Amino acid sequence: MKKTLNLIGSLAIGAIFGLALAFLLIWSIDGSEGISDVVHKDLNMTKIAISIACTFAWLFVTAILQFTLHEVGHLLFGLASGFKFSSIRIYKYALVKDHCGFHIKKFNIQGTGGQCIMTLPEATDPSRVPFFWYNAGGVIVNLLLLALSIVALLYCDLGMVGETFFMMLAFTGAFIALMNGVPLSFNGLCNDGRNILLLMRGKHSRRFFLRMMQVASELSKGKRLKDMPREWFEDIPVDSPKDYFLLANRINYAALLEDSGRFDEARRVYEEIYSFGKELPGLMKLEIGADHILMELLTTARHDVVDKIYDKSLKAYINSSYKYSPIKAVALYALTLLHDNEPVRAKHLLDELESHRDEYLMPGEYLTAIYLIGQCDTVDTNK
Repeated sequence: MKKTLNLIGSLAIGAIFGLALAFLLIWSIDGSEGISDVVHKDLNMTKIAISIACTFAWLFVTAILQFTLHEVGHLLFGLASGFKFSSIRIYKYALVKDHCGFHIKKFNIQGTGGQCIMTLPEATDPSRVPFFWYNAGGVIVNLLLLALSIVALLYCDLGMVGETFFMMLAFTGAFIALMNGVPLSFNGLCNDGRNILLLMRGKHSRRFFLRMMQVASELSKGKRLKDMPREWFEDIPVDSPKDYFLLANRINYAALLEDSGRFDEARRVYEEIYSFGKELPGLMKLEIGADHILMELLTTARHDVVDKIYDKSLKAYINSSYKYSPIKAVALYALTLLHDNEPVRAKHLLDELESHRDEYLMPGEYLTAIYLIGQCDTVDTNK
């Protein structure tokens, strides 16, 4: 029933959106007279066909442009606030800066169109993190493009193609600004507006936000978690998965234990997080699933527990992301070698991992992955 209602609701919204877009197109061509013609069934089908073709073409182009400039907005306002550039990702491609210069890498996070990672000096006071303009920068750029589009439409003679471009630029700008500016969370990921709200409310959120950015930056430079300052990872149990930054800190702490060879402790932390069940945001559950399975196979090796964790959703998630994430690749390697007992296929996965070593966004994760593979190889599968 719930799925049926969701489908009906989606179709209704789609129909309303399509109708509104059709009238918007007609208005862009002939103004109010065009709307009147529609009512009286006096349509210029050639104009409509050309306009629809232009609309879909420009919708595609302007969506990519707005997504790209949204991330550039984070970068520019971050730099103006004192942040340093680490990486910027548009869809699956990222520009990364390390000690040797700039490189193009591949990475993807389900449900995101991009990401801008920046960092602050290690000695930065967490209570004084300049979070607002960095988080708001993307939405500000989208709104500026929306304003520019409105001015162009009102005061410039653009022709049908030009008008359609700026109308779609305005539409995509308004949509992306709304989806990122109004405080929301999607499957465990907070948008920019919700990040700002959470960071304004709590000092601990600002501290964890700073540490998350610093950890990501160091990983992109090839440093492992175990080699980073210990105070970046705080051992604070989570009472509720609704505290996004506290939950993120807990996951980072578990990853530190994992990278330090404290596998039993790491497994218990993953079990603590996993115990929230349906309360745990979907993406968070998928993200820790690979690590949870890996720690289970390296410690108690309860195959019934592994089968429970490794459901269809997690299987699809790991198989779609292991080429971008070394840790997901190790989890798949461990499942193949220690759970399914298929050493030949496991060797193939190891070869694939090594073939992508120069493409990973986080080289530090690759070094951890190699360490964990060595630990998998020491497990006696005949027990």
